[in-house]
Amino acid sequence: MAAVKPDRSAERTNLSARRDFRWYWLGQTVSVMGQQVAIFLFPTIAIVLFHASSLGVGLLNAASTAPYPLLALFAGVAMDRRRRRPAMMGSTAGTMLALAAIPLAAAAGVLGMAELCVAALAAGSFGVLYDVANQSHLPTLLPRHMLPRANARLEVSTSLAMLGAPALGGLLGQFLSGTTALAVVAATFAIPVLTLISLRTPEPPAPPREPGASMFAEMREGVAALWRHPLLRPATLAAVVRNLGNAAGSTVLLLFAYRTLGLPPGTVGMLFTLVGLGGVGGAWMADRLLARFGLGTTLIAACASGAVWAVAPLALWLPAVPTLVVVGASASVWVPVWNATITTLRQSVTRPELLGRVHATSRTINFCAMPLGALLGGAAADVLGNAMGPKAGTGWALVLTAVASSAATVVLLRSELRLVREIPGGTSEAAA
Repeated sequence: MAAVKPDRSAERTNLSARRDFRWYWLGQTVSVMGQQVAIFLFPTIAIVLFHASSLGVGLLNAASTAPYPLLALFAGVAMDRRRRRPAMMGSTAGTMLALAAIPLAAAAGVLGMAELCVAALAAGSFGVLYDVANQSHLPTLLPRHMLPRANARLEVSTSLAMLGAPALGGLLGQFLSGTTALAVVAATFAIPVLTLISLRTPEPPAPPREPGASMFAEMREGVAALWRHPLLRPATLAAVVRNLGNAAGSTVLLLFAYRTLGLPPGTVGMLFTLVGLGGVGGAWMADRLLARFGLGTTLIAACASGAVWAVAPLALWLPAVPTLVVVGASASVWVPVWNATITTLRQSVTRPELLGRVHATSRTINFCAMPLGALLGGAAADVLGNAMGPKAGTGWALVLTAVASSAATVVLLRSELRLVREIPGGTSEAAA
């Protein structure tokens, strides 16, 4: 019997994909770090340079976050109509120009709060385009079996950026002026553009559009594709519940740390940094957890992890900071696991011509849930604090937000997702 020859073409394809992904990962890491540092520097400039009021800082932050719920659905349609890689390069260059406009305006003596808000709005808008194109492009760069690990590695970059950006932004703002620091950040966005140019894997052309299809009709098609899918619909509903609870919990935790425990700002900052280390670890293990426990179990565990915040009030009697670090790190481990797993699921079960719209729909829903959750968390802390006193009120508010976050497990347990082990390639695949 003749020996079976190894598939050299598949091996070469995998090697090329790994090489391209390393460049892609580098560009994504620099991009997400730059975005997070810029998010820190914008309000810093407003406060230090213009002595902005709380309302002014709030408006500035709103300008940077408003583009997602306003533009994401339109961006999803746009990214399904064309190649995504040129769109990523263009949106990265747009972000660079938006950030560079601040030091240029400062040098010209025309920088004010209005200009800061316009630049934040522009940078946020280009960020929406980049995000939708990025999530939609990855399946065309890598074979499907590489997506779980790739998404996990991208979550490592996001977790590290969330952890290190405030410190890096603070150092840049301290040793340089805030506007000069933004110029440095703007220059770094040349790196993602260069890494995208260096990719060798050809991107397939965009699928042909139906003649006469309107943008709103295509948008509705993307929403319907997500809502009708037996796996994506419960995953999205669970994400909404989870994000509501987590956003509420983050708000109440700050109130609990400052007002109930009386911790100083420096200690609270250190606390959140230590908690964030759990997220870095979770991102690094995300693909391994998925391979070991399967899709349904991994997602259910990630949702159930919100319940640990119910024991956070023990910090009233135990050493406060160590207690909150243990509780927070235990919960934050599962945040990137959820993000990487859901992204891989969405990329695997969605037809390529719909991926931009489905991703944009999911992200829009989730981004709308987070500010609502923060509002509900603050309201719960106020109502319970007035009724039970500050200590008991914020403690019970934390318990309620933990229950709300972990309630997402109910959505998953009532769906087909609880039975799915392997991420399917287009249809649900129940575990035996």
